[in-house]
Amino acid sequence: MALDFVGVDPANPDDDCPAVWVDSESGDFYFQGESVTDPDVLAWINSDSRLKETESVVRLPAAMAQIIMEAARGDYERDRRRFTPENHPRPAEDVRTRREQAELR
Repeated sequence: MALDFVGVDPANPDDDCPAVWVDSESGDFYFQGESVTDPDVLAWINSDSRLKETESVVRLPAAMAQIIMEAARGDYERDRRRFTPENHPRPAEDVRTRREQAELR
């Protein structure tokens, strides 16, 4: 699996913000955001598109529209990383660097 990082919410530069990725092989989108739990919102969504037990609704702020459009157009920078191996805030959780180092051996 290889996901291309597209961007994060420009209004939230900390490490806990919403983000967007694209699967480099299938073109599928992956969104990290606040899980929606409001029963009224879920009922509204469910009235148009049945929510399965395996599905969830994620809210992304309007400020991320440009990032989402960049992902949809496919004109984002491939292999972009938010954190380099040298400045990753949680090195033990940096799966990409561990995988890249293992492939070099």
